[in-house]
Amino acid sequence: MQIHSMIVLGSFSMMGLSLFLLVFSMRSKSRSFLGKPTIDHFYFYTGKISLFTSWILLLLKAIFPKIGYIKVPELLSWTAAFIVLAGSLLMILSFFALGISLKVGVPDEETILKTKGIYSISRNPLYLGVFMISIASCLYFPDLINIACAIYGMIIHHRITLGEEIFLENRFGENWIDYKSKVRRYL
Repeated sequence: MQIHSMIVLGSFSMMGLSLFLLVFSMRSKSRSFLGKPTIDHFYFYTGKISLFTSWILLLLKAIFPKIGYIKVPELLSWTAAFIVLAGSLLMILSFFALGISLKVGVPDEETILKTKGIYSISRNPLYLGVFMISIASCLYFPDLINIACAIYGMIIHHRITLGEEIFLENRFGENWIDYKSKVRRYL
């Protein structure tokens, strides 16, 4: 197995383990990982499925490098692997910064507005990591189906981000508006 493939697989393993530990911790505190979608359910769930399809294709290409009809230059594979690593680390930092506030969707219960650490650099570092991994997937496995899934997933997740920001403004009012004026949405 090539080293860039091991970087991709290792990044996903670290991200998966981190998410598992956090969700396990949430369940032990009787907190749900599931929230409410901020956009139409159809788009919310098809966006998630589309994005995860792209990520699965990335993992398959890392495990079986000969799949696909496009020969990917080695430099592009290395670039994609490092983008996956950076995106995964960003997501892991975001997972733990959010802690038990982490949800798929928005929470029903009261939460605290996170503005420190990684959230002092980006209002949405989790989605930035998601976008980085999706772009890396397209570079690592430039198949038309993969590219279509990644683009659709990223468009939907941007819409989810906009919906979450409306939720945050309604929940946190002036604190959110002040934070939003100081920290950019993604970068």
